[in-house]
Amino acid sequence: MFIRPCEGRITSRFSPLRKNPVTGEWKAHKGVDFGSDGSPIIIASEKGTVKRAEVIDGYGNAIILTHIVNGNRYETLYAHLKTITVKPGQIVNQGQQIGVKGSTGNSTGVHLHFELHIPNYAPGQPNAVNPLHYIVDPEVAELQKMFVMIGYQLNVDGIEGPVTEAVIKSFQQSNNLQADGIVGANTLAALNNAVELKKEELRMAESQLTAGQEALRQEAMRLKITNGNDPLKSVNQFYAWAVAVPIAQKVEELEKRLAELEKKM
Repeated sequence: MFIRPCEGRITSRFSPLRKNPVTGEWKAHKGVDFGSDGSPIIIASEKGTVKRAEVIDGYGNAIILTHIVNGNRYETLYAHLKTITVKPGQIVNQGQQIGVKGSTGNSTGVHLHFELHIPNYAPGQPNAVNPLHYIVDPEVAELQKMFVMIGYQLNVDGIEGPVTEAVIKSFQQSNNLQADGIVGANTLAALNNAVELKKEELRMAESQLTAGQEALRQEAMRLKITNGNDPLKSVNQFYAWAVAVPIAQKVEELEKRLAELEKKM
C-alpha cells in the first residue's frame, strides 16, 4: 500500500470545496498538501514508473508515477517541486527520492501537493480520490490506538479512511469541537485528556481487591514479600504472590527448625 510522500504536517486536505489561496476562487481541492516543516525530500509513495517529470500547468515542476498494486492501476502526482531527480520511463522503488519540495507553479509557499488517481491522471482531475484513504501512516495508527482505548470501534491500520474520519467527527461532536474530521491542536488536546482519564479509570479498577486478594496481600506483607505500598497491578502479580507465599512459608519453617537445632547443639 502507499506511504507518505514526505514529512510535514498536513496543511490542506482533499475537499469538495476550498478557497484557492492564489486565485481566491472556491473550488475542489483534489489532493493533500504537506507543509514545509520536516525534511524537504519527496519520495515515491509506492513502487512505480515515471510517466511525466516536467512543468505541468499550475502544478509547476511535477512528477506523475504509474503504479500497479494487486493488479490495479493507480497514478500519483507530486506538484510544486523545487527540483526533480527522476526521468520519464525510470522505475522507482517505494521510498526512493524523486524530488525536493518547492513553490513552483500556482503556490504561495514551499509545500508538496500530492494527488492519487484511479486508474490514471487526466486534466480536470476526474479520477482523483482522497490519498489519505490509501496511505498507511504511523501517526494515524497511533491516533487510532488512542480512540480504541477510550472505547471506539475501528481497525488500527494506519489509514485515515471513512471509518476513522467518522470516529474523529463523533469524538469532536461529543466534546463540543468543530466536527471536521481533522485532528488539530484542540482535538488532540481533548483526545489526550480522554486517554489520561481512561488510564486513571483503569488504575482505579485494578486497585480494588477482592477479599481473597486482600488476604493474600496481607500474608505477602507479613512475609515481607511486599511492604504493601505497591498496589497489585494485574492478575499475573496475584499468581506470582500465590506461588511466592507458600515458598516463603517453607523458608520460614526451615529457619525456625534451624534455630531450634542450633539451641540444642
